Amino acid sequence: MTSIGSLEQFNPWWKTGNVKDSWLKPYKRHIYSDIEKYTDKRQVILIWGLRRTGKTTIMFQLIQELLTYADKKHIFYFSFDEIVFDFKEILESYQQTVLANNFDEVEGKIYIFLDEIQKVDDWENKVKVYYDLYPNIKFVISGSASVSLRRKSTESLAGRIMDFHMKLLSFEEFIEMKGRDIKQIKENPDLWKRELIPLFYRYLKYGMFPELYAENDEDFARKYILNNVIERVIYKDLPDEFEIKDVELLKTLVYIICKKPGMIVNYREIAKDLGKDQRTIANYFEYLEFGLLIKFVFNYRGSPIASRRKMKKAYLYTPNLAFAFNQDIDSILPYMLENIVALHTDARFFYRNSFEIDFIIPDNNKQDIIDVKKSRKSIKQVKKYQEKFGDKVRRSMIVTLEEEGTVDDIPVTPAWKFLLDTAFL
Repeated sequence: MTSIGSLEQFNPWWKTGNVKDSWLKPYKRHIYSDIEKYTDKRQVILIWGLRRTGKTTIMFQLIQELLTYADKKHIFYFSFDEIVFDFKEILESYQQTVLANNFDEVEGKIYIFLDEIQKVDDWENKVKVYYDLYPNIKFVISGSASVSLRRKSTESLAGRIMDFHMKLLSFEEFIEMKGRDIKQIKENPDLWKRELIPLFYRYLKYGMFPELYAENDEDFARKYILNNVIERVIYKDLPDEFEIKDVELLKTLVYIICKKPGMIVNYREIAKDLGKDQRTIANYFEYLEFGLLIKFVFNYRGSPIASRRKMKKAYLYTPNLAFAFNQDIDSILPYMLENIVALHTDARFFYRNSFEIDFIIPDNNKQDIIDVKKSRKSIKQVKKYQEKFGDKVRRSMIVTLEEEGTVDDIPVTPAWKFLLDTAFL
């Protein structure tokens, strides 16, 4: 049985009535309110996303809110991140040493928060058993993975779970964390231009991680991202999930993408250059996608299925990863700019067939198209696409670093302003 001391270190509110100040943050992510309104619903809440995006913090914020009206001993938190304890033993120890009763004999609701749940073998079925046996238990769980975590939850916990993707900080959130009034800024962005452009560059480099929003030391920011995100996923999370024989290959592939986010993925060429098997390279790219280090964008061919069979580009889950691997940011700035537009729009497609458009965003029978340029350049690509697809094109836009205006009726928007625009979301 797990000792009460081991449980108390995770749950100081059993004695104090509050979450430790150091575990809470004054700023609540936009997703907090979306999640909080479901805390009294029956379904399991799953919060998933890349490491260091604030999943644990939001759990503690939810707990602090619950402490305003729930019995403090009816709120239990445990993290499986460092040491994987036995799932059943943890919950039985909580019943016996803290509640002094079985779950079904306790009056009132019980809130159980389980962090990094993906580390527990067969977690989805273990949660399901308790969910079905004890209607008074509310589970809130988190995980630092993507495909497997969501697949297991939907397969085994169908109808019993609601999942929330904890993304990296949006530019709006980053600005709010810096103490600015985003509503006031949106009313007249140009009035704030001189202040927002430097903030945009910091956001592009390392400001998408909540713990770095106020950081001024770029060397520290690089080390933070390398040690706490990239290496943590590569050396711990992915090997824990898959039988990976060449961990260094994972890091090499991330390094290659960081040199040119948005690169066309050619498994054969990469395998040849690295002296590896092509199937191994393909598998390792999938591992990186699973670990939320990269995302794929596919060449648009009229339907999602047809597009996925064609060539694809590999972007980083955040351009901040490219900053961590590169001292000379100017040389990769155009790629980082393209990468951040891909994230902001959650783009799934690009177009390449004798000419190229960076992002195609289908919406029923219409399309929005976005081309990304470091500065104002030729709009020939956009014009060619408009001519080819005619009325199917609903909106067109060129996104640049700082320039703006209109060229042949095509709006040119600086990235800092584009990130405040929800029209393409």
